[in-house]
Amino acid sequence: MQPGAAIHKRRSFWYSMEKSCRKPKAGGFVGIIAIVGRPNVGKSSLFNRLLGRREAIVDDFPGVTRDRLYGEMEWAGKRFYIVDTGGIMGDTADGDADIMDKMAVQVKHALGESDGVIFVLDGRDGVAPMDAEIAFMLRRSGRKVVVAVNKVDNPDSMDPVYEAASLGFEKVLPVSAVHNFNMGDLLDEMAAFLPDDREDVYGEEASGEIPVALVGRPNVGKSSLLNALAGSERSLVSKNPGTTRDVVDCTVELDGRQYRFLDTAGLRRKSRIDEDVEYYSAVRTYQAIDRCRVAIVLLDAAEIATDQDKRLLSHVLRRGRGLVIAVNKWDLAPKDAKFGGKIREKLKDELPFAAHAPAVFISALTKRGISKLGDCLSAVDENTRRRIPTSELNKLVREILAFERMPGDGRGRYLKIYFCTQVDGSPPAFVFFVNDEKLAGKPFERRLENILRNMADFSGAPIRLFFRNKKEKNSA
Repeated sequence: MQPGAAIHKRRSFWYSMEKSCRKPKAGGFVGIIAIVGRPNVGKSSLFNRLLGRREAIVDDFPGVTRDRLYGEMEWAGKRFYIVDTGGIMGDTADGDADIMDKMAVQVKHALGESDGVIFVLDGRDGVAPMDAEIAFMLRRSGRKVVVAVNKVDNPDSMDPVYEAASLGFEKVLPVSAVHNFNMGDLLDEMAAFLPDDREDVYGEEASGEIPVALVGRPNVGKSSLLNALAGSERSLVSKNPGTTRDVVDCTVELDGRQYRFLDTAGLRRKSRIDEDVEYYSAVRTYQAIDRCRVAIVLLDAAEIATDQDKRLLSHVLRRGRGLVIAVNKWDLAPKDAKFGGKIREKLKDELPFAAHAPAVFISALTKRGISKLGDCLSAVDENTRRRIPTSELNKLVREILAFERMPGDGRGRYLKIYFCTQVDGSPPAFVFFVNDEKLAGKPFERRLENILRNMADFSGAPIRLFFRNKKEKNSA
């Protein structure tokens, strides 16, 4: 490759990375790529370089990464999660056996939950005994692996690559996370590990079933609800939080429609995710949200609208998924006729961003209120694909917004809307053509959203608003 071509490739790589990292898109994630390796080989630096932003703490001290981190990537038309698994910790006083045990657990979970692995080596140190042990486990697993020989500051020196090739893997690349060397080639190898689209992975779209994710904090009753819906013990139920480690699929017919329910592990606060299996379960939960068309977020009636609940609800809406809120364990609620009203007021006050979502009060244990879920899910799924005719939208512009006080820049210049149209797809998205898109602030966007929701039933469906500049015909 000519030097100029290499520079062009690096520039193209950064341009693509900047585009993919500006704003995550909803859905379409097809897999997980894990970064594994012994401590201090540069896994976190590589993770940060691939994402194009500083997500993991980078330090020369081994084992700085203790919590697991994930990021969202897009490359070669494929979108996927990349996971920084952290270094394998061990006290030298414990001996090599203890270090190897911890290494085995670390790599085991990475292999069990990932679709491909980046095995990072230190090009300056060469192949260490711990590298050989990790390579042995990777070869036995049969998992797809690319070896990234990091810290290769001199691209002309191939000695580290030849030494790494002795580990027996077909794909070996010299890279430098610090100097951004060979990142494009590494991403090409990663993308080759993954299927072309999510239909190849899950297949719900072709089956006609509506995929529904059951998500919530640990021990709010997700597995109990799945079992109540299915009428059998499809998911393990226990009083101990976090019993469900992976996503459990179950097809259920409600009111004549087929639904594929995805029971997921509970999402804990990051400070409580101290096991590899817990971390990967959280990532699989996010994947389940990407797979679904509607998400049921379960809340505990005794501890409602916690910070973790709010983050989870926000994630569902940010992904553009339909939303149903189910307040579970209603059988334990106080026998007070006014208690339900108080809970609804609390939901309205604490979750204003999800005020459009229907709330159902249920008991997975006694099956109270579960019969209402079928109608809710069907309505929300329909609402996510609802359309307003263009004639009605332009009537909105001419007759309603014409009398609104438009936002301005404080210097006598105000926002002017020429026309509006709804774009195809789900969730509902509307494009407003204006004189200056910078004049449309968040308060005005919320006002527009409320007007649109009054024009049609978008209950449970997030609405996307976009503003595009358009010059006036007679402008000088």
